Amino acid sequence: MLTFLKNFLEPKSNASEAAKLLIDELNVKITKTTLSKEIEEHPDYPSLLCISDVLHKYAVENLAIRLDPDKLVEAPLPLITLIKGKKTGPDFFTVVKEIKNSTVLFYDPEKRKWATQPKENFLKRYLGTVLLAEASERNGVGDREYDKRLKEEKRNSFFQKLIVFGIPAIVALAATFAFLQAGISALLPFLFTSITLAGAVTCALLIWHELDQSNPVTQQICGYGEKSGCGAVLRSKASKIAGISWSTIGFTYFMGQILLLLFSGIVNPRSLLIVSWLNILTLPYIFFSLYYQRQVVKRWCTLCLFIQGLLALQFVTALAGSWYVLLSANGIYQEFILMPLTMFAVPFITLMLLIPALEKVKEYRNDKRELRRLKHNPEIFNALLTKQKTVTEPTEGLGITLGKPDAKYKLIKVCNPYCGPCAKAHIPMDELLNNNPDVQVQIIFTATNKEGDSTSLPVKHLLAITEKNSDQLTRQALDDWYLSDKKDYQTFAAKYPLNGEFQKQDTKVDAMRDWCRKTGIAFTPTFFINGYQLPAIYNLSDLKLFLTTQD
Repeated sequence: MLTFLKNFLEPKSNASEAAKLLIDELNVKITKTTLSKEIEEHPDYPSLLCISDVLHKYAVENLAIRLDPDKLVEAPLPLITLIKGKKTGPDFFTVVKEIKNSTVLFYDPEKRKWATQPKENFLKRYLGTVLLAEASERNGVGDREYDKRLKEEKRNSFFQKLIVFGIPAIVALAATFAFLQAGISALLPFLFTSITLAGAVTCALLIWHELDQSNPVTQQICGYGEKSGCGAVLRSKASKIAGISWSTIGFTYFMGQILLLLFSGIVNPRSLLIVSWLNILTLPYIFFSLYYQRQVVKRWCTLCLFIQGLLALQFVTALAGSWYVLLSANGIYQEFILMPLTMFAVPFITLMLLIPALEKVKEYRNDKRELRRLKHNPEIFNALLTKQKTVTEPTEGLGITLGKPDAKYKLIKVCNPYCGPCAKAHIPMDELLNNNPDVQVQIIFTATNKEGDSTSLPVKHLLAITEKNSDQLTRQALDDWYLSDKKDYQTFAAKYPLNGEFQKQDTKVDAMRDWCRKTGIAFTPTFFINGYQLPAIYNLSDLKLFLTTQD
């Protein structure tokens, strides 16, 4: 049950789930939230290419190749590969952890757990493409902000669980008070309340499936795609009444009952009378739904059938408790007409506001993915790049230069040492250097020698460190400056003491300032790639897709 809730609250696509399993086996530190976001926002999602690109971004060396089935046993493990679905579902990414003489230990993406299968059976599902990966020993492997992001992920997970387990906890507390108050006679009301809570959860799953059929939890229950049992029923002509889905009506019905019973007491005779008679009104729907699924749609919706069963159990429980005759009509006061209306109105209004908002979010994510596909098209990128402002002034000897002198891609970063966006751009710039030996980065600062210019001190210090001719030392100094939460020059200077080099940097600062003035630098950071200013719609993180794919 806990695994089910975890998968529902923290859904991962098949591609991101496989990637997470792989990096965990390689002991690479990347949070599942970060990995999912990177993979699912990739323009080629879902594919081995998007997984490979994201792994490269975090310095995990990998290679996608075609491998004959008889050669799979020789491949270094763990690896990601594609396998056929057991039924009529799509193909899946999986992680192979161990191959023995006659068995394969792999992650079953349909059951969402590790499984052992005869090698012969596994190879029948194997589609021939694998992604081999290895975590290198060099610096920069994984996410530099892993600890910070892991804390944030745990905090979000805690609040999600708090929300989900909140109502069951309140129900358990109400049941405890009811048993203390009424003894064993509270057993049937508690059973009815538990059935109702199960109905609310099931309807929430149905609503989620309507909004997102890619959720792996509802896929496991309902099947894959619109032609699955749940998909076919939820998209049939009778799935709505007056434009409102039966899932929404069902959630309103169950959640309204839960709220009524909690606020009035689960053994309150008037509330039990109201919920039992409301249940009577739902009985015709049970027969209608069963008939419609069998005779019209000719497919069974697993979640829908579970709802029908819960409605029938409610009826049996209420009948066993004889709640239909608890009070006469004269015993129902005005507040016990207004209160139920209020309790049922709250979930209904909430859903009416929430569902359109969630649909817009889904539409936005789909549009964003399609726009990213266009944005990351190399032809479009090159067409936009060649229309940008060009560098006309020579840059030799200016600032700090990192990377090979004969690199194919020359990136100029014009920045300010105290600029927030410049600091944010430092990590993707460093990743470009780490992951592509054909990239050279030149950092030019906008500092001046004017008295009172606070930027001149750190700039001159960084330039002086560069004169030690150690790329490693220079990059470490840049990391310490740009990645620190508080940029304190005195602390930085104490860590990197100098021997007279500081006083020799005035000429270099003047040369950089003169270049910035002639080039017309209006803001920082400004980037140039191979002499052209980077178009405004692109950032450094986008460049990894082009600098590694262009010929």
